[in-house]
Amino acid sequence: MPALGAGELRQYAVRRREHTVVVTALSVSAVVVVLLTVGFWAFFVHTLSDPGSPGLVGMRIDGDTVTVKSGQCPQDRVRRVEVWDGDRERLVWRGDRPLTEEGRRGLLPLWDGKAYRASSPAGPPSELPATLDVAVDHGPVYGVSEVFDIAEVRGAVLPPGSYWTRQGVRTAEQLDGVPDCGNSSSP
Repeated sequence: MPALGAGELRQYAVRRREHTVVVTALSVSAVVVVLLTVGFWAFFVHTLSDPGSPGLVGMRIDGDTVTVKSGQCPQDRVRRVEVWDGDRERLVWRGDRPLTEEGRRGLLPLWDGKAYRASSPAGPPSELPATLDVAVDHGPVYGVSEVFDIAEVRGAVLPPGSYWTRQGVRTAEQLDGVPDCGNSSSP
């Protein structure tokens, strides 16, 4: 290889430095992108796995009366309850803004238009669907929902003040007995 002159040697050194800078910048950028991606993924998974709500809803059926109890933190208030036909995925009933303090705290009589500021339709269906999907909205922060098998709820032996849940029979106090309500905020 022929000897390089001073000018060529400087150009070679500059190109070598530029190459090192580019490779280093690309490496650092790649590490930052990977770290941001992993951080975003961890935040997203944590947010979905910890919704900041009790997440448990109970139901009881006494004759023609259907009542839902939504577990919630003491500072939270129910804004809306929706009842969907679980098989057909169509809205069966909706109640907005419960009028009583018990209603705002999650004790929700379904198809009782007098218990809400607005509701539709006015009465219950002639026959309850086989499954009901009940969604309770606690405001902008969170809501809870549950799908109930009506035959299962009707077949459950429920003491007064108890509700059928996916985790078995629970009282209203147990549904509201959430150990960590720090993530929930008042609407």
